[in-house]
Amino acid sequence: MTKYAGRELTLSIGGTPTLVGQVTSLGEAGSSRDLIDASAYGDDWKDYVVGQQDGSELEVGLALDPADAGQTALKAAYDAGTSTDFEMEHTAASFHVGFPALVTSLTRGGERDGLLVMSATLKILNPGVEDLTS
Repeated sequence: MTKYAGRELTLSIGGTPTLVGQVTSLGEAGSSRDLIDASAYGDDWKDYVVGQQDGSELEVGLALDPADAGQTALKAAYDAGTSTDFEMEHTAASFHVGFPALVTSLTRGGERDGLLVMSATLKILNPGVEDLTS
């Protein structure tokens, strides 16, 4: 079974994708469905159906680089408060997905003995994560 190092995963932003540089951590892109209890009185076992699908929230950690075009675009997306296209890619694993998301959180700071950092939260929207692998 082949395994791949996550360090080769990239994040891009925008319709004409711009690479977001200095990514130090990148969460998982996906979705979940609500679970609805459909049990009736007299049933011996609970019965369930799946409900609406909801995009996950993806956490992004970055070493702050004000000169990086991708980080600038990430902040602009946060300021605009509108849906923005994102892509995640790992070439060696033939993994390439795209998704629309809102940047719902953007913070910057740093510890005295650490890097100056920026963190963002992306909320994946409808139609969710699409496989872009060709």
